[in-house]
Amino acid sequence: MQTVDARGKSCPMPIVLIAQAARSASPGEKLAVMADDRAFPEDIRAWCQKTGYELVSLETKSGYFEARIKKP
Repeated sequence: MQTVDARGKSCPMPIVLIAQAARSASPGEKLAVMADDRAFPEDIRAWCQKTGYELVSLETKSGYFEARIKKP
């Protein structure tokens, strides 16, 4: 599983970093994403819907969000 640490980056950089990592991921592979941008939950939901990725989980941690997504 790849990990994308986008903490400290504001929109649209977390999604840009996720898209870059996703290109090298294999079908069915999961990515863990950490981001602290307030818009991230809405952005990751929209990106997954647009690209066909599955949003496996989205949690609020101490000071950041952590999402797990799965490549179709």
